[in-house]
Amino acid sequence: MDLDGDGFGDAIAYDTNGDGEFDALEIDSDGDGITDMRLSDTNGDGKVDRQEVDTDGDGYGDRLLVDENFDGTPDVEYRDTDGDGYYDTEDRDSVGDGSGVDEITLDI
Repeated sequence: MDLDGDGFGDAIAYDTNGDGEFDALEIDSDGDGITDMRLSDTNGDGKVDRQEVDTDGDGYGDRLLVDENFDGTPDVEYRDTDGDGYYDTEDRDSVGDGSGVDEITLDI
């Protein structure tokens, strides 16, 4: 959506509970008294539920592995290097060192 007509899409920050804080910045975005982490960690073990089932014990949740040719080797692994519940591809600080910048090595 481009409300101001400048040719660039407008970023929309949601405040679903109307408390004046953007959902992305608060710990209880829906205002139900239960923290967002608690809602995403239903068994209370401190891990985001989407990453927990790890049948092969490789440290990556089964839902994070894709094996389209069924050869037993993942074609793609969606890693969460720092264990914060965000895939490295979505995480601004995937190594968890607080810098917000990750090293990239290029082979040229």
